[in-house]
Amino acid sequence: MPPTPPVVTSDLMISEILTAINTDPSASGTRTHYVELFNGTSAAIDLSNYAIGYMAVTDTASLIPWNFGANFFLLRGTLAQGKCYVIASPQADPVVIKRDTAWGTTSTLAAQANTPLQLSGNSGIALLKKDAGGAYNLNGTNYRIIDVFGSPLVPRVNSQGATSARNNIIWTIAGETRDTRNRNFFRKPNVLSPTTDWALSKGTTADNSQWRISGDRAWDYSNLGLPPQ
Repeated sequence: MPPTPPVVTSDLMISEILTAINTDPSASGTRTHYVELFNGTSAAIDLSNYAIGYMAVTDTASLIPWNFGANFFLLRGTLAQGKCYVIASPQADPVVIKRDTAWGTTSTLAAQANTPLQLSGNSGIALLKKDAGGAYNLNGTNYRIIDVFGSPLVPRVNSQGATSARNNIIWTIAGETRDTRNRNFFRKPNVLSPTTDWALSKGTTADNSQWRISGDRAWDYSNLGLPPQ
């Protein structure tokens, strides 16, 4: 019998992400945040057809549309089949967090919490793809959202973890309802398509979520730059 062909994803996907409070002493006051994208399709992907957008929410209940303002990043280059692309905060140690590009502020000021790349539980990331009929115009080109981590359309809760002067708002993910601000998140390898349905993606239990979640401040970079496992 011929070998079974590898399972492939339908498009580029968000595959890994890290959230962290700026003042976490184990992070030395810097942002170690990153977003990893994975090309699980059967061919190389032209990244110039994609962008990522950032949006922070300011309360637990207000449900509002995505609005990126100037907080978006247009991708470029080519991503080979089976490879990952890592976008990290400029503050992240490049030896620890090996990245393909940096995006965001170098400031440690909490007053700039609405600028990327500051992922601390209340910040949504959207993966967008060029589409003439898309609802989001970025630098004169229309895009549509194809994948998300977090969403302003889904309610949040107040964190029950250590109080932060900057932010105590979180999305509950994979059954974790106490605190999701200082975690690594890993897309499960059985997820084959991106989705804009964050309520579905985040799930309500470890079993039905599309994400594995690390322990609190148990930073895990062992799979960074590698396909979901």
